Amino acid sequence: MIRTGCSLALLASAWIGSAAWAQTLSNQSLSGKYFFRQVSLGTPPYPASLNGITVLIDNVAAPIYFAGPSGSQFQINCLVPYATSGAAATIVVQSGSASSNTVTVPVAATSPGVYSLTSNGCGTGAILHADYTEVTTAKPAQASETVLIYLTGLGAVTPAVADGTAAGSDPLSFTVNAPLVYVGDEQAQVIYSGMAPGFPGLYQINVTLPPYFPSTGDLPLAISTANAYSDQVYIPIH
Repeated sequence: MIRTGCSLALLASAWIGSAAWAQTLSNQSLSGKYFFRQVSLGTPPYPASLNGITVLIDNVAAPIYFAGPSGSQFQINCLVPYATSGAAATIVVQSGSASSNTVTVPVAATSPGVYSLTSNGCGTGAILHADYTEVTTAKPAQASETVLIYLTGLGAVTPAVADGTAAGSDPLSFTVNAPLVYVGDEQAQVIYSGMAPGFPGLYQINVTLPPYFPSTGDLPLAISTANAYSDQVYIPIH
């Protein structure tokens, strides 16, 4: 979105997934590039309006957790409301009394994207050992080990969580759509798939890695759901 004077122009190509740059929406994750002059950060539960900025997705205010410049660009980070459904959704950004044009974007039940250590959705995934240390080339995962994968775009959960609110740990909120996880084409055992307790919009999959890998090193990590597939990050395996 480019802001010129008191008018707002929203670009259809300016909306991306927060982890993997996908342009299909699913519940609880979205980033939008736009022109803004100062940084504003929301705190959980994330507000429906931040520093005069409101994002309407299908006429529902989306919780916002960042609004401001990011490197050479400017962006809004917000969470897609759980009520968003159907094949497409409309997005309108409001700033004070000004409103952008309406942009229509595709919607899916899930659109998984694993976060990465480089924050660009590629390279080593945001994966932890069971002791909560990072899985890295210097400290790779082992066959049969249980690891924690952090991602976005897994859609609805049960019990439900309010938009922009952190999920609890008792009870845990499980994903309605069960994912499959593959490491180097070998299927891992999913132990838990749901919201990461304490973090709005953040999903977590706990998996036990296969007992054997034909090769080791940086192996592709793939998340598969009934309607989507993502394999943009890797996991170091020793």
